[in-house]
Amino acid sequence: MGKRGDINVLIIGSEKIASYKIGIEQPLRHLEEAGVCRFSIRSEEEVEIARLAAADVVIFFRTVNPEAYRWFELAREMGKRTVYVIDDHFMAMSPATDMGRYYHESVKRKTYVKFLRNVHIVKVASSHFANHLETHFNPNKVVYFPGSVDFSMFSKLEKDKRNEDKIVIGYEGGKKQAAFEPVIKALRGIIRTYGDKIRIEFYGYIPEGLEGKPQVSFNQHDADYRSFMKRLYRSKWDIGLAPLEHTLLHDCKTNNKFREYAACRIPGIYSTSPAYKEWIKSHENGILASESREDWYEAMVELIEQPELRNKIMDNAERTAKENFSVETCADRWRTQILMSE
Repeated sequence: MGKRGDINVLIIGSEKIASYKIGIEQPLRHLEEAGVCRFSIRSEEEVEIARLAAADVVIFFRTVNPEAYRWFELAREMGKRTVYVIDDHFMAMSPATDMGRYYHESVKRKTYVKFLRNVHIVKVASSHFANHLETHFNPNKVVYFPGSVDFSMFSKLEKDKRNEDKIVIGYEGGKKQAAFEPVIKALRGIIRTYGDKIRIEFYGYIPEGLEGKPQVSFNQHDADYRSFMKRLYRSKWDIGLAPLEHTLLHDCKTNNKFREYAACRIPGIYSTSPAYKEWIKSHENGILASESREDWYEAMVELIEQPELRNKIMDNAERTAKENFSVETCADRWRTQILMSE
């Protein structure tokens, strides 16, 4: 291992995934600028022996390919520190889905388990996921901390003034039809109760049953993460929705929506999932809702009717985010728990 300022990090994986940007690139860029390390990322097809030999730490990001594991075996022979970074429990994915079928292929399942059991450090972004891996896979060491928010991207932005005559409820993300079932029913009730006094904005996914309603709009998801975050920051959302299913796969997810809403000063309503329960004190920095229509409806009514509650949650959530999810905090955890840990 090199001395401070001389830690050479090689990442093997894809740089196109948002979780790479917020979980690895942002904190390591901060450490690189501080002179702690230097890093590069290559796909498993692009790795060169010389680059591997020059590395002190080799990070394998979200890969289950045997080709990547062969690079791991070579790195281990060379005495490198090896880290496996994952933000999904691949074996918990349903084999009925396209992605699940990919990860459930026999050779990929075996490769996943070998990575978990043989690398020096497994890095995850959920404490529930960390505990599950420690219980069921006996890894050498599991390190847990969430991803980062680059607050500097908001420094020159002004938040748009919220509407005085409408409450705006929003969601941006992928399809979550099962998680949205109680939320859909609650939103229908909100529409009946408040009519034109509310507006509901969906980006990337609109639940079935809400299309075509005059209070509801839909736009495509912004795949560029920084652009997405800037738009979220400037949005006029008074309430952000964050439903999540209760399955092993989703229980192992990280607190993405809370980080994003908190950083953008959006009061959020969150499922009572392990991803959120660890971070949210209900009615202080967010509201936790069970899987019932009544819980989601009542939480929305509270935030619609109580602007002082929205303001309290905004302030407390932003404080939580700045204390726990800044790039500087995340970078320090990388430095002390992974790059320079004993």
